[in-house]
Amino acid sequence: MPSVTPRRSLRPLLRRIAAPLRRAVDLFPFTALGLLVMAGCGFALFRYGIRQIDLLLLVVGTVGVALGLASVLSTTVTALVLWRQGRRLRDEEPLRLECGYAARTGFSMSSLWFVPFVKLRWNWDAPEASVRLVPLKRRLHEEVTALRRGLHESIARRIEVSDAFGLTRVTFTLRQERVVRFVPSMGALRQMRVVRSIAGGDEISNPAGPPEGERVDLRHYAPGDPIKFVLWKVFARSRQLVVRTPERAIAPTRQTVAYLVTGMGDESAAGAARVAVDTGALGAEWVLGADGNDTYAKSPVQALELLARSASTPTELGGAGLADFLSRATPGGLARAVVFVPGRPGPWLDRVVATVRARTAPNQMQSPVEFVVCTDGIVPIVKTTWWSRLAFQVRPPSAQGAVTPAPGAEVGAVLRALATTRAPVTLVDRAGGHVYPGGHHRSLEAA
Repeated sequence: MPSVTPRRSLRPLLRRIAAPLRRAVDLFPFTALGLLVMAGCGFALFRYGIRQIDLLLLVVGTVGVALGLASVLSTTVTALVLWRQGRRLRDEEPLRLECGYAARTGFSMSSLWFVPFVKLRWNWDAPEASVRLVPLKRRLHEEVTALRRGLHESIARRIEVSDAFGLTRVTFTLRQERVVRFVPSMGALRQMRVVRSIAGGDEISNPAGPPEGERVDLRHYAPGDPIKFVLWKVFARSRQLVVRTPERAIAPTRQTVAYLVTGMGDESAAGAARVAVDTGALGAEWVLGADGNDTYAKSPVQALELLARSASTPTELGGAGLADFLSRATPGGLARAVVFVPGRPGPWLDRVVATVRARTAPNQMQSPVEFVVCTDGIVPIVKTTWWSRLAFQVRPPSAQGAVTPAPGAEVGAVLRALATTRAPVTLVDRAGGHVYPGGHHRSLEAA
């Protein structure tokens, strides 16, 4: 029988205990400082103030205990009133926001100006957003900045009521049924180059194309060939039956297929895909797919829904739907596909590379897939010596909202892995609005 380690056997138990334990800690009114102050003041009051009649410690202990009791009473009662009011929240109209931009949601609560020494604040547990409270007319109005795209059916707010001295704090969760849609931000990107597909036609002669071009090629007559295509003048001179056949040719078409691969740092890829759709870079006719979606988008409205829904895809399943999308959206393997990928490696990288290698035929003149690697800025590769690392600690710049720069080493690893497929690779910086052509990984390594 397989052995079960104690750590694995304890994980389910810890998960079941974590939620009730967190609720108990949130509802416990005293903070660590409050417990320390109450214990110290109570000890001083009863040990020295009452027993030894120390008037100074009697006053200090009495004031500290009274302050703690008044704080816990006001905090608890205020939290209870706000909780009862929050349970009566009515459903509001859907909330549609763009990631990275602050906007009012219409939700507000009293600033508790009439309750002395009590403070109120809250944030969002779900979906991912940063909250800023704007005081206006004795109320706190909510202003949120979406951090990650997604579609949600409700909002979970974590309300915290505390006193001004930091002695007490009561936290509870309010849920509001409201449809929320966070769409990816386009950042500083304003345009992208047009990518066109390749289909059967008669403009460019190519052995890989279907026989649908002009009848300019010649071959010997075979049983079943139409008599009208026989060259009788050639037969009169050589006594051999020769027929005209169509050449194998390809021609550009306006339809392009695109796909979004999800993974760590995929917000920039989703934003670049939105830019390609909104600016018409995919042409007049296009099809967009994404991880975590069985359906495809063929209009800008459908594309926004699809991009937002892709955020719920688990990280380990990134790129899992690419092979099926390419086989269904590009029948025959001649149409070109644009694949938007994040600039940080993950489980998706090996899966995507294997899919493209299996799709690319050796006799094709160019790869049917083009990669667009997307980032929100790149942290330069800093080459340091061992003694400088001992003396200084180099930290990457902190993320600002939904914008997180990718380390240059990770971006270079992604570019090198995708280059092994011999597919064109373009690097896009959403935060800076720059588009770098293929081979940019060499400048990254030289930096």
